[in-house]
Amino acid sequence: MFGYRGWRRQWGQQRRCGGALVWQLNDCWPVTSWAIVDYFLRKKAAYYAMRRVLAPVAVAVKRAHHDWSVVHARVPKTSEYEVWVASNQAAEATATVELRFISIATGKEIKERVVRKGIKLAANGTTDVMAGSVDNVREEAHVLAARVWVEGWEHGGVVSRDVDWPQPLKYLDFDARGVEVTALGHERILVRAAKPTKGLVFEERTGVLVHDSALDVVPGDDQVIKVRGLGPGEAPLRWTYLGRPKE
Repeated sequence: MFGYRGWRRQWGQQRRCGGALVWQLNDCWPVTSWAIVDYFLRKKAAYYAMRRVLAPVAVAVKRAHHDWSVVHARVPKTSEYEVWVASNQAAEATATVELRFISIATGKEIKERVVRKGIKLAANGTTDVMAGSVDNVREEAHVLAARVWVEGWEHGGVVSRDVDWPQPLKYLDFDARGVEVTALGHERILVRAAKPTKGLVFEERTGVLVHDSALDVVPGDDQVIKVRGLGPGEAPLRWTYLGRPKE
């Protein structure tokens, strides 16, 4: 995700990157690898992450991460962040972009969200929306959660989401996320969380297709996932997320 999101941004108006090859699509035997589909043709988490950042319109938020060799020992006092939107549409579009700052420990917003309305998205390019700074001394650990709405799209719903997490993830506590996964019949699944949740994945079952998986879920932003191939009366898909306690 991180790579493809960055490469797509470089297409922009200066055309610094014209594309990227997927290496590799699927495994030729059961193995742990970089493939995005496994030997049994089941999608891995990377498939869904790449699909989201390569969507027709995709919002992105990224804070600058400190030198990996010293970040564990010396966290920078501030971290700059930026938000942009990539679009492959042939015509300019008008959008609203929102950025929220949500505590990982409590699920509460630690400061007022930023909303930019009337953003003109460049056709077949990248639009920079906003930038700012995270105070790593005074502010508690929090995610940057971005969403975008495009006028005339998706019946007014969210077109794209992105969530940036403080690194490294291993220092964060993912206990008691308050995750709820509810089947809405056999063709939709409602997902919500009381606290920021990383990498919620659904079971990959033969003959069943889920529209999205490997999700980052934040409070106040319920997501409805479409499902195909799950018949009435069949057991719901199992699910888990990063740090979920064993039952």
